[in-house]
Amino acid sequence: MTMLQHCTTYKRLLPVVLQVMVFMLTSSISSASRFVSNGPFLTITLKDSDPASTNNALVSSPNDGAEITKPWFNLENIRPNVLWSVQSQGKPLPNWIPSWHFLRTTVGYQYESMKRLPSFVEADLKFSSESIGIDLEIQPSYEFDSKRSVLLVQASRGVAHLMGKFATKKDRWLQLVRGCYQLNLPSNPTLGAVRITPTLDLARGQASCLLEATTGSERTKAVLNLEYDNPTLTVVHSLDDRNTIAPEISLYNARILYHWNIALDSGSIKTKVDPTSAVQVTWTDRSLTGKWVTDFRLPLTGTTLSALAADVRVRRQFSF
Repeated sequence: MTMLQHCTTYKRLLPVVLQVMVFMLTSSISSASRFVSNGPFLTITLKDSDPASTNNALVSSPNDGAEITKPWFNLENIRPNVLWSVQSQGKPLPNWIPSWHFLRTTVGYQYESMKRLPSFVEADLKFSSESIGIDLEIQPSYEFDSKRSVLLVQASRGVAHLMGKFATKKDRWLQLVRGCYQLNLPSNPTLGAVRITPTLDLARGQASCLLEATTGSERTKAVLNLEYDNPTLTVVHSLDDRNTIAPEISLYNARILYHWNIALDSGSIKTKVDPTSAVQVTWTDRSLTGKWVTDFRLPLTGTTLSALAADVRVRRQFSF
């Protein structure tokens, strides 16, 4: 694609982006009773500096030996992400389209992918029909980096649903088809429900199926994930209201993973243990102005101190 075609594409997309942003701003101000603004949410990443770059801010130039001063602040170090959405509190157009009962528009920005343009724009529209009892959900989205449009369409009736994914920039429009059906067994004292979710990935040429069986108390669930690359068997069990464990075994290579999730009053702690690789812990602490997310990874393999060193990443999300 030539530079002229890129400029023409940006000129066509810029008015659309501006209209979406103006709509999000005006809807939250002039239609406060019908729409509500969520965000913007700003997330930055705080991490320890690389030991190789812990020198002074002055570095020597390889050409003339002169010293070049590094900038004291660089956005690439904190990797800012911004998420802003506007959603309806009731039916967006009750007089014109009474079956349309939900609308949400979201704009996302990731500094690493697109520094001067939003990363994606997406919408979520939900319709329902009381006469036939079918709910319809439509999710269009556009990715500015890949210039790809994606459309998700899902028709559901209770737990059962049928979903199709359509996208551009590919050989075929139809990318994925997924269905879900749940059979409730109220008369069975031990087995409460069985759910089957087959998936056909046309883009990758693969098929998979997810089988779930839940006990009558809903405290234990067995999940058989028949993926093409790595089929797994997982048993999810709630010890109490806060602690949930989930051992997982791979049916392909007998690899075992251990999951332990703890629900806190103001967040959660998620632990994943791979005896052959590492221990990963994610701690989320929520507050009125946002949340803190700390990722901790401790390798279990290696013979040197640098290989066994823990990797800690801290992210902070601000809610405005």
